[in-house]
Amino acid sequence: MFVKYFTSKHLAMSTLLGLLAIPVGAHAQAKYPVSPKGARGYYRQANTANRNIVNNATATFVFVLWNGASAESDTVCTTVIRTPRPDTLICKTIWQGYRVRRTIQGITPGRLGVVGQWKSRDSVVPLCLSSQTPCDVQDFVFTGAGVFFKGFRNNRRPDGTYILPYPPGSPADQDSTARLYVDTSALVGFPIEYAVTSIDTIRQVNADFYESPIDSSEIVRVLPSTPPASNLEMVGVVPNPYKESAQWDPAPNQRRVHFIHLPAGSTVRIYTSSGELLRTLTQDPNGNSGGASGDLAWDLKNDRGKSVVSGIYIYTVHPPDGRTPRKGHFVIIK
Repeated sequence: MFVKYFTSKHLAMSTLLGLLAIPVGAHAQAKYPVSPKGARGYYRQANTANRNIVNNATATFVFVLWNGASAESDTVCTTVIRTPRPDTLICKTIWQGYRVRRTIQGITPGRLGVVGQWKSRDSVVPLCLSSQTPCDVQDFVFTGAGVFFKGFRNNRRPDGTYILPYPPGSPADQDSTARLYVDTSALVGFPIEYAVTSIDTIRQVNADFYESPIDSSEIVRVLPSTPPASNLEMVGVVPNPYKESAQWDPAPNQRRVHFIHLPAGSTVRIYTSSGELLRTLTQDPNGNSGGASGDLAWDLKNDRGKSVVSGIYIYTVHPPDGRTPRKGHFVIIK
């Protein structure tokens, strides 16, 4: 019979290897990475210099932010026995990266598919918000449908307002604890939800990195839209013509057309081709989550709640400043 006797050195080494291979729990600490907290979402239009990198016709970015410390500070510790020397406490960081998941209503085939991944070994720099570019253009992570940044700077506008109201309730000009994912392929007019998770790149489950469960309380929902516009020539209706349905319709038989690039707070009146007034709507610039909106949705119903029929419809847009209304038309085909 072969018997091996372990010295204190062997015991210490085996304990350490066990720590690295199999997570050991400690009081109030998780064995696996946890999803971050403080997630928020905002949409903003790209500036002129960045419009060529935005993959949508309206040049709209969506910024997803969360608190990095809430996930990255999570560790697990174990005691290594060093007889006769004092025992040693060794701690290992569990967090090793992030994933961002996204659903675009009416477009994404499944819910919350992966659109971006950032590993902890990637070198990531802050985002300079005033210019919407990396503070160091040589060093940032582009992955999937967007770009990751570690913190931000230049968030305050000259008038004292903030480009992104983050952290919530106490916005700052710069923040090193925030983590950002900038979605360059969001679609205006479509409700979008995002979830941010943490990953462990050492341990795998089903041939993939271990990923923290999605925290339903941290799912971010935004409805990107065109910003309010002062030029009435920019006003339009989409889709035009409306044919039976649109991809952004909330559900079957819940139809929508969108008036876009409206002045903030303007009134829209919709008429039949014979001049009968069907509906009067008021645009709300704060009606969409995540940013100022110049959009207004119409559910294709008159003021009595009855669905309209196929035909040509006329609309007028009345700005709150009393300017001459803008007149246009659109077609509905059912």
